[in-house]
Amino acid sequence: MRKLVIVNDQNKKLAQYVPKLVSSGVHLPSSIYPIPFSNAKSILGNEYPFAIYDMRAENGINFHLEAFSILAGTIQENGTLFLLCPQWHNLENELDYDALRWNANHAIACPNFYQHFKQLVAKFGFEIKPDLPKLPVTSGQISTKFCNLTEQQQKILQNLPLDNADIHLITAPRGRGKSTLAGKLAETISQENPVVITARSHSALPNFWKQVEGEKVRFFAPDRLIQAVGNSENFAKTWLFIDEAASLPLPMLQQCCEHFDKVVLTTTTQNYEGTGRGFELKLPKMLNKPFKHWTLSEPLRWGENDPLERFITDLLLLSEEKAPLFSKEGQGEIWQKQLSKNIIYSNKHLQEKSSFYHLLASAHYKTTPTDLRRLFDGERQIFLHKTENEKLIGGIWAMLEGGFSDELTQAIWRGERRPQGNLVAQYLCFQGNLPQACKLHSVRISRIAVLPEKQNQGIGKRLISQFILQNIQQKQPLDFISVSFGLTAPLYQFWANCGFELVQITPNKEASSGYRSAMMIYPISEQGKQFTQQATQAFVRDFALQPFFTEICEELQNFEQFQPLVEISLDERDWQNLTAFANGKRALPAVYISLKRLYLSAPQTLNLLAVFNEHQQKYSKVEIEKYREIVKTYLKSVNH
Repeated sequence: MRKLVIVNDQNKKLAQYVPKLVSSGVHLPSSIYPIPFSNAKSILGNEYPFAIYDMRAENGINFHLEAFSILAGTIQENGTLFLLCPQWHNLENELDYDALRWNANHAIACPNFYQHFKQLVAKFGFEIKPDLPKLPVTSGQISTKFCNLTEQQQKILQNLPLDNADIHLITAPRGRGKSTLAGKLAETISQENPVVITARSHSALPNFWKQVEGEKVRFFAPDRLIQAVGNSENFAKTWLFIDEAASLPLPMLQQCCEHFDKVVLTTTTQNYEGTGRGFELKLPKMLNKPFKHWTLSEPLRWGENDPLERFITDLLLLSEEKAPLFSKEGQGEIWQKQLSKNIIYSNKHLQEKSSFYHLLASAHYKTTPTDLRRLFDGERQIFLHKTENEKLIGGIWAMLEGGFSDELTQAIWRGERRPQGNLVAQYLCFQGNLPQACKLHSVRISRIAVLPEKQNQGIGKRLISQFILQNIQQKQPLDFISVSFGLTAPLYQFWANCGFELVQITPNKEASSGYRSAMMIYPISEQGKQFTQQATQAFVRDFALQPFFTEICEELQNFEQFQPLVEISLDERDWQNLTAFANGKRALPAVYISLKRLYLSAPQTLNLLAVFNEHQQKYSKVEIEKYREIVKTYLKSVNH
């Protein structure tokens, strides 16, 4: 059995405070080397007899939950994961600098998460020691089970190639030999058919490549693969293998499944990515081909009921157990966590947050450990939940935004400041040329979730109505509610039916979703109503000049209802935009529409046509400076 050992190290004389995890060589402690948390994915697929996770930081701690989970998955049978953790007994009050990633760049104490963490350490009876013990030459042995396939693996290897389904999904928790099985399947199939594999990188598939002989299996990076599919490259009779499919956007997976005759998708459940059930529920609904789901459950790297694996599963709230129940009096309750420190919550409060995270994991495509950290202890949050028979069936998670000073708002508008968080407020200010978005007080709905079995019953819409009503009744100033989401026709229609107005569509598609983001707002105050009218008018005025206008109208057939104006006359907002650009105070993407309007008003005078090349995504500094000078010269000539 594997174990976790907490080292309550009081040594503050560190040579340098660099967040890191430390992995060991297979045999010699002398081969220990540090790895930054941000590079944790580079050790996926490796195995160590022991490893050290160093969460010490100057004036506090730094605990990166994803990196910790990844490192735990590399420990061999009978191995040990050491956690260097200063001030263990006062952990709830220590500043955690990991919060810089998910709490608007502010380090905070995280009492909820560490209460949760300590309860699990006690539950599994892991040791707490004052010093790091002498590291063993080897803490574990490579399991002999890797030499032979399990009964589950054998069954899939024999039956999957003969099955009538065109799309096959293999899911398993980490450490079940999923990559080994995929490699054996690819090698077997490649004897009669061409095989292509795509993954994050070629090196991310060590166990897959161990099973493949020769060069019959070709590797494609995801971007290269989607380019080939988009160019209708011939893949006749080819089998496509997609490693960790849940990490890729659903539209890309759908496109690949339509293009290839046979597709095998493998993905890890209950892992550091926290993909939840959302992927398994959503993918089959998008496919027009026969689909079959295969699973692996028997661990290969460690024994059944391994304490370390169970600890990580509980820590990430990934167990299949039913979520905790809510009390009746909690139904419909809206509550906030404002800027505060050292708040110790009751077990009921932790249960509610755990229950809400379970809901997110079951209803959303991607719910990550970073979401868990933010949910447990992040500041400036608002929650609303809906219960039925004391069980949580739906909820809203929202973030307070805006309320910035004139000085900070202008710095954001000029592109000089980008404070973390405030996603919609900042985008509308900078990209939408609407500075008022940052001055006003708003709340952004980050997630809305309804249990899969309760969806399509109007619960989501009723939650939104209740959220709007209760925010209207709140005493703190609030001007509008916002939401940002991957733009699809059903989602747009949902928010429109809830009374939200479309105010922005981002020019680039999100890497995580494969969709452009749409931003919609709902006014609350009189100022909010005036701003909403201004923002919607600006969107309608600009939309037809966007480079993606035609594509959006083709993808979303009902978008003709906007009847966008092809307005080429410049207004005062355009002139302010162009003046700031000419003086180096605004970025080119933020003035794209104003620049296009200027060009269309005087195409023979202004040498700006190259700016609007739809295939050009980036411009050199020399090009941008040239365009600034063209605009500056023109403004002087018209005395504007």
